[in-house]
Amino acid sequence: MASWLLILSAIVFVPSGLLFTGRVILKWPLAQSKGFLYGERGLVMTAVLAATLGFVLLERVLESAGDTVLSPLGMTTFLIAAVLVLAAESFGLKLDEYMYAPVVASVILAFIGQALFGAAILRTGFLPAWVGWATVIWNLAWLVILPIARPHDMYYPWLHYVAPLVIGISLLVRS
Repeated sequence: MASWLLILSAIVFVPSGLLFTGRVILKWPLAQSKGFLYGERGLVMTAVLAATLGFVLLERVLESAGDTVLSPLGMTTFLIAAVLVLAAESFGLKLDEYMYAPVVASVILAFIGQALFGAAILRTGFLPAWVGWATVIWNLAWLVILPIARPHDMYYPWLHYVAPLVIGISLLVRS
């Protein structure tokens, strides 16, 4: 089930990214309504929830495989990130205002949490080592790159769905 939830999180995020592009970059007339914005951000929040549930189940699997430190730390860190982004997204809609500070905290914590999951994968050997290394490197690289390259706009949510997709597919192949 963890594999399907992690894959689902990436799949659900794709339409939200397309809707965002239509609203912000392409300036679709239909996309300027509140209903459109609610649908777009609702998909973002749904993707976050699916990823979080997938990581909860992955944490249990990795704990059963012998990791009692890294995966619980990764889960806790990712869960805090999820709560922050869900709060920022929902309150941002309610207040009609972008809430950047909790979003930045969420971005940082999500990268750290996913990197910890990658390290747990490496530690347990439950999945191929390349999955663990790719997860660690992807997340730590963006944790360094974004503050340097985009310090005033670090929220690129699609970056948080690459590792879950890779991990989810790898879990599916393993089973």
